[in-house]
Amino acid sequence: MNPTLIEHPNIDMNPLSLKHAVDKEPDGKVPATGSPPPGRRRWPMIVLAVAVACAGGAWYAHVWLGAAGNGKATLGFVSNDGADMNDMAAPAASIATVPVEVIPRNDILRLTGSLAADERSSVASNTSGIVAEVRVDRGSRVRKGDVMVQIDPTDAKNELAEGQARLEELKARLGLDGNVEDFNPQDQPEVRLAKASADLAAANLRRAKELIAKKVISDEVYDQMETEFEMANQRYRQSLLLIKQAYATCKTAMAKLAILEKAVADTTIRAPMDGWVAEKLVAVGEQISSGMQATEVVTLVRIDPLRLSLIVPQQDIARIEPGQKVYFHVDSFPDRTFEAAVRFIAPVVNDTRSMVVEAVAPNPDGLLRPGLFATAELELRQQRPVIFAPIGAVQKNGEVGRVFVVRDGVAREQVVALGERIGSKIEIRFGLSGGELLVARPELVKDGDKVGS
Repeated sequence: MNPTLIEHPNIDMNPLSLKHAVDKEPDGKVPATGSPPPGRRRWPMIVLAVAVACAGGAWYAHVWLGAAGNGKATLGFVSNDGADMNDMAAPAASIATVPVEVIPRNDILRLTGSLAADERSSVASNTSGIVAEVRVDRGSRVRKGDVMVQIDPTDAKNELAEGQARLEELKARLGLDGNVEDFNPQDQPEVRLAKASADLAAANLRRAKELIAKKVISDEVYDQMETEFEMANQRYRQSLLLIKQAYATCKTAMAKLAILEKAVADTTIRAPMDGWVAEKLVAVGEQISSGMQATEVVTLVRIDPLRLSLIVPQQDIARIEPGQKVYFHVDSFPDRTFEAAVRFIAPVVNDTRSMVVEAVAPNPDGLLRPGLFATAELELRQQRPVIFAPIGAVQKNGEVGRVFVVRDGVAREQVVALGERIGSKIEIRFGLSGGELLVARPELVKDGDKVGS
């Protein structure tokens, strides 16, 4: 209905005429200055009401009648981002739906634990001396055999030189210039000389026995021959023992020389394995010692692989086997999933009625560090059905999500608990049974909207 302007029989609707009509008295005279009579105050209000009515009717005709007539005028709301609110709710027939998937997966045992170094070594000095050089620091990566600390080798080298000279002296005494193991005491000159004297005395004694039997020599001569034979044998045995003693001394000198050579080598402290330096415990100029009170110089750890120590409750012990896969997360890398494999299972249950299980985790890039707390999922042999939904059909808020389930052609909001994400799908731990149909784009609907099949 179009608004109408009611004409007063005594009023000219021309704006200029209205002005004059308002300003005049009923008798046609212009009123004097001051407050007009009460009857005159109504005319400005009447004019204002007429103007508002005209403007409202024109707007109504432009918006509604114009939209119905030529389709050019529309009525709508604009959202904060500038989009027409009429476009936010898509037609029911254009709303896509997707089904949830039920995939059999191995049952999961959720555990907590911490990472530890595969090997940890407190490297100590095997010789005493003054630290001359430290070539590593905390955080240094070393390979097996790399030099970490150098001790002043001057004293060790001097002792080694003395030992070498003593050995050469003994070898010269024994006439050795080759392999010491080929030594034969019978080849020594003094032994051979004593052996010759003993052989001669034995021959003289044999002749003396023949002569005394024939009464050619006296008993005194025979006793003398027998005494000379005994003395020659004793000299031979004595020379043989002396040579053997000298040879033993030579071998002792050789063993001591090996010790001295090792002492020189021990002044260079090398890495016993590939790893990282966790602690540097000495500095240049320090006096370090060996033996039972050996000074620790470096703490070395091997972090590839790492050991993941997990605490398994006693009711789940029977489900643990070597080789089972473990997927774990650490707070340092919240968006990454790391993998390990069970290798070591403790043979006893501790005081907390739980068991320690160690899984080995590769760490070639060194991202993971010993001591990190980990939340893990140990994959068991038994399987269970797991519900997965497309990631685009879930509105996430941490570990809680929201989906729209299509029931009888209507979108119904459902809160779900989320699990791990695998590719373009995410696990639904609670909230769905597995046969639902979800709205593919939940941002296009609200609870109660009709969704075409």
